[in-house]
Amino acid sequence: MKSPKSVLCLILSAGWLFPGQAARAQESTSIFQKVPSPNTFRHGDNNLYAVAASAPDDVWAVGLSAIHYDGTSWTAFSVPGETGEFGNQMTAVADLSPTDAWATGPQGRILHWDGTSWSLNATPQGPYSLYGAVAAISANDIWAGLCVEPGFEHYDGTQWSYVAGAGASGVETCIEGISALASNDVWAVGYNQDGDDVDTTLIQHWDGTAWTAVASPNLGKGSNQLYGVVALADDDVWAAGSASEGANTLDDTKTLIEHWDGTSWSVVPSPSRKLSGSSSVLQGVVAVSANDIWAFGWEDTEQDQADGINTLLLHWDGTSWSLAPCPNPHPDPNLIVNQLMGGVMTAPGTIWLVGFQEQRQVAEGEGTLVLYTAGG
Repeated sequence: MKSPKSVLCLILSAGWLFPGQAARAQESTSIFQKVPSPNTFRHGDNNLYAVAASAPDDVWAVGLSAIHYDGTSWTAFSVPGETGEFGNQMTAVADLSPTDAWATGPQGRILHWDGTSWSLNATPQGPYSLYGAVAAISANDIWAGLCVEPGFEHYDGTQWSYVAGAGASGVETCIEGISALASNDVWAVGYNQDGDDVDTTLIQHWDGTAWTAVASPNLGKGSNQLYGVVALADDDVWAAGSASEGANTLDDTKTLIEHWDGTSWSVVPSPSRKLSGSSSVLQGVVAVSANDIWAFGWEDTEQDQADGINTLLLHWDGTSWSLAPCPNPHPDPNLIVNQLMGGVMTAPGTIWLVGFQEQRQVAEGEGTLVLYTAGG
């Protein structure tokens, strides 16, 4: 399942930069910058896992807390059941308008924003452990992907109903990302887990009638997971995640990026930090255009001078993927914990990335992390 850790966006120079040096250097060279964001819980966690927008002045970021951007600043909002502790967190969000947004989470929780407050929507019946993704095509056409239990929930404007998925195998199936081009052209990505805790990629497509499993490659001998997907055209869809070199371990986990060309899915080479024992995981992907795409996530390693857990950012220029500078803001360079979990484009070149960072300067726990660029 989605692992709330982080990653180091590498800056290559005459030599390696240790975490404290890297954070300061990346702050000055990245096109992204950290912006102020509120923390609802002073003595709890405020992790953000997803972000969505209907307009540049209507952006929601959700997780263990919920914050909203109105075009000027971010403001925290209360959510039923949110306490700053794991269990009722929101894992995905879809934003249709300032008066219509949806968020999903564990135990079949579906919440709705009506322009005034968040409320718990009628929880669908079923043994659902978690919703891993949600995507809204219109107010009467919304998909939520299930995790642990295979399949989807669909909202038709009146009620949620279960729709069977395809390609499920093993003991667990998780849908972690959904992207739609049209009502009859929807992509969903995630993974299947076998009885030995080894995951394999899972990609499904909705044609307006049924979900169909589409063959997807795997790398290495260990687990492969896909966490995010973005569809640009019928022959241009990207998915991002991670692939482990060995079985049953996060050690030597590398970035995994796959592309759909209209006929088949294939792995596209993507960089990871080249240190033994490091873990590089991509949590999502955001596209400005076919030649301007950003994949984001986290990386940790015990090889650094400090045990760094930092942001990871990759960029596609139409030819290849490359590591991009990314801020790792933290008041103490020896306690770097910065993780990117969600991203959204609100206007051409304008991108928000959200996640969480260590909050030791306030209290034990994690605080919100929001990065922004208008030059993507």
